[in-house]
Amino acid sequence: MKRYFFFIIALFLMCPLASAQVQLAEQQPGTLFAYPMAPDSCSSLESRCNYIITHFWDNYDISKPVTDDTAFENTFRDFVDFFRYSHRNIVLSVVRNLVNKAQSNTTNLIKLGEVAERALYGPEAEYWSDEVYVAFIKTIASNKSVSKQVRDYYGSQLARINAVQVGAELDFEYVGIDGLKHRLSELPECDTYILLFVDGSTDSTIGRLRLSTDVALNALLESGNAKLLCLSMNGYSSEWAAAAAGYCDNWTVGCSESLSSQLDLRIFPCCYVLDGERKIVNKSLSVEGLMSAVNPNY
Repeated sequence: MKRYFFFIIALFLMCPLASAQVQLAEQQPGTLFAYPMAPDSCSSLESRCNYIITHFWDNYDISKPVTDDTAFENTFRDFVDFFRYSHRNIVLSVVRNLVNKAQSNTTNLIKLGEVAERALYGPEAEYWSDEVYVAFIKTIASNKSVSKQVRDYYGSQLARINAVQVGAELDFEYVGIDGLKHRLSELPECDTYILLFVDGSTDSTIGRLRLSTDVALNALLESGNAKLLCLSMNGYSSEWAAAAAGYCDNWTVGCSESLSSQLDLRIFPCCYVLDGERKIVNKSLSVEGLMSAVNPNY
């Protein structure tokens, strides 16, 4: 998309005033069709991108079978890449319209959900947006023509996303190193709560070690203004407890097998930041994202 985006911006500057018919750029290799060009009357980047996403699918019938899955995904990712520069209301309106049109072909509707997950929600997505992703999958989760298995899959995603919206108050139960049940709300009061969710992967181990040695984070924890709770996504065992006891002296450490199905944990390690009332300020942060938030010079 990067190559296309800067190429199309150049075309924006050169194209003549558009006629009533939408003008198209040259079709790029590996895509389904030529993309629309914004007219000169669209004077800002936002207005140009609004125009492009509004007319993006004009010359493609989403109800017909997709014959080239790779080209479909490439095209969809190019479509999504304009979202970051477009107005929120335009994006949501365009997405709802696209999903409604796709409902006439259940296979395409499911395919749309799959590429939307990879482009908007999954760990490799270049543009994360819960609001836009929900606009795609809400219809799939409620469409009776879709199999129950698929409906349940997206329905469970919706439940997890809705449970942890920014601003929502968070509380849950976990098992501590002592083998006893504890709650998030039992942690000592502070201005900021940092939740670090880890699994058994190498990335989680490395991420945990990086945070444990970060000077800025340790200074924040030592000041008492913040508390960090590290939670492993496994059941309690004496072996785990022995290993977890050595994580970091200024951390609270616990485990829970059920949290991964209750919360929106799309990556590991995954970081949440809560305010003093345990309301979500930020979620689904990578270790790098958390370190940048703690230390602006990172």
